[in-house]
Amino acid sequence: MSNLDDWAVAIHLQRDQEGVPLLGSVVAHIRNAVIEGGFVTKGRITSGLKEAYRPLGIDESVLRALIKDALRLLVLAGDVDELTTGAGRGYAATPPRRIHWGGGRDALLGGISLTSSKVVRHVEGTEGAAESSVMTTLRDELGRPAWRDILVGLGGADLPDGNASTLTDFARTLTLIGSRYSLDEPENVAVLSGRSEFFGSAESLNGRWQRVGGDGFYPAIVRSGYTDQSILLSIRGREATLWQPPSRDVWNWCVVGYTLAAGEPVMRYDRAQAKLDFLTPPPIQAERAALLTGEKLSAWSWHLDEYAFQVIAALMGSPR
Repeated sequence: MSNLDDWAVAIHLQRDQEGVPLLGSVVAHIRNAVIEGGFVTKGRITSGLKEAYRPLGIDESVLRALIKDALRLLVLAGDVDELTTGAGRGYAATPPRRIHWGGGRDALLGGISLTSSKVVRHVEGTEGAAESSVMTTLRDELGRPAWRDILVGLGGADLPDGNASTLTDFARTLTLIGSRYSLDEPENVAVLSGRSEFFGSAESLNGRWQRVGGDGFYPAIVRSGYTDQSILLSIRGREATLWQPPSRDVWNWCVVGYTLAAGEPVMRYDRAQAKLDFLTPPPIQAERAALLTGEKLSAWSWHLDEYAFQVIAALMGSPR
C-alpha cells in the first residue's frame, strides 16, 4: 500500500481506479463537517476539502465538480439547508429525523451523527434509533404533489383530486396570452408532440421531439444563441405565443401534465426487478423521493421497492 493509499484510508476517502474520490465519500465528508460545525460556508467547505485531499493530487476542476454535485444531493435529500448570509452561501443541518415508507429500511436525515459513505444514510430495524427519535412517513416528508403548490402560486385554483394535467391546462391559458414568438427560424424550435416511451432529445430530434408541424399547444425547447430555453408554445397558423415557466422544475411538471393529458404514462415500474424508469424528466420532488428510497442506476432509472414506488406514483399521477 502506498503513502497515498495510507492517507486516503486515514481520512476515510474511497477512490476509483483513477484515484478520483467517490461521490459518496465527498458527501460524507461535507455532511459530517456541517453536522459538527452547525453552519459551514461553501468557501470553508471547498478550502477544507482541497487541503484534506491535497496530498492525493486531485485536479481542482474535478474536485469543484464533485463538491457541487455533493452539495446538490445533500440539499435535495433534505440532509442540509442552503442559506444565504452576509458571508455568502452556507449550509446547516436540518432537524434529525427518520423517514419510513413501509419497506425493509428507513432513511436518516439531518443532524444525526451516524456516518455513511452512501449519499443517503439507510438503516434497518432499530439501528440508529437512539439518535433519531422523530419518525415521519415519506409521504409527510415530501408533502402534497408539488404541482398543486405551483398551480396556486401561478394564480390557479387548487384541485386536490386532479393531477399535473390541471397545471398544464392553466399553463396553456398563460401561453395563449403570452409573448409573441416568431416562427421564421423553425430550425431553432423543437416541440414535444410525438408519442413514445423514449423521451428523446430536442437537439437530436428523436423520441417525442419534432419540428413544428402544425397548430397546437406544446412544451418546447427554443435555441437562443448558445443557450436552450424550456418554454410552452401555442401555435395558430403563422402566429405563435409562448410562456416561460419560472423554473425548469415547473416546466418538468408541465411536461408530466401534458403527457398524462395525452393518455400516456410518465413512468414504468418493473416489479420483478424492482426498477423504476421515469419516462419524462423527473420533477425535483419525485427525484428526491427516489433518492431517499432507492439506488440510482442511470439518469432516469432507480432500483427501489414497491412501497416507495407507490408514494412516487401518487405524486406523479397516471393517465385517465
